[in-house]
Amino acid sequence: MALEAILDTRFYFSYFNPESEEVASWSRELIRRASRGEVEVASSAVTIAELYGTMGRALGKDVVKMRITSIKASNVKILPVNERVASLAGEIALDHPEIPLADAIIAATALIHAKSTVITDDEHFKEIKGLKVKWLK
Repeated sequence: MALEAILDTRFYFSYFNPESEEVASWSRELIRRASRGEVEVASSAVTIAELYGTMGRALGKDVVKMRITSIKASNVKILPVNERVASLAGEIALDHPEIPLADAIIAATALIHAKSTVITDDEHFKEIKGLKVKWLK
């Protein structure tokens, strides 16, 4: 099975602290499907840094570590940032200076590894040419 999408850091905020029952149901179902091997999804390793840097401030390192362990146990792969991803992320950052570098890395990871698809509700991903943004599907 081919990698279908990259989960943006925002996905995990909605998964662990959903803003609505609809988002809760949808995000849990996606992770259940990944756990059962019905869909192959991954995240960029930069997502781990973002989770510690944001979620960690509110909940602490131990909670973030436990959540990352849970994500990985659910069959979500964590992809490293290699030279190819870094180069494409740099080009994205150059073309879109308003997009944070971490998001450029996540977008590049999706373009290279995951059918150009990122799962996020973050609007600025839509500005990146060739990137497909999905949410609540």
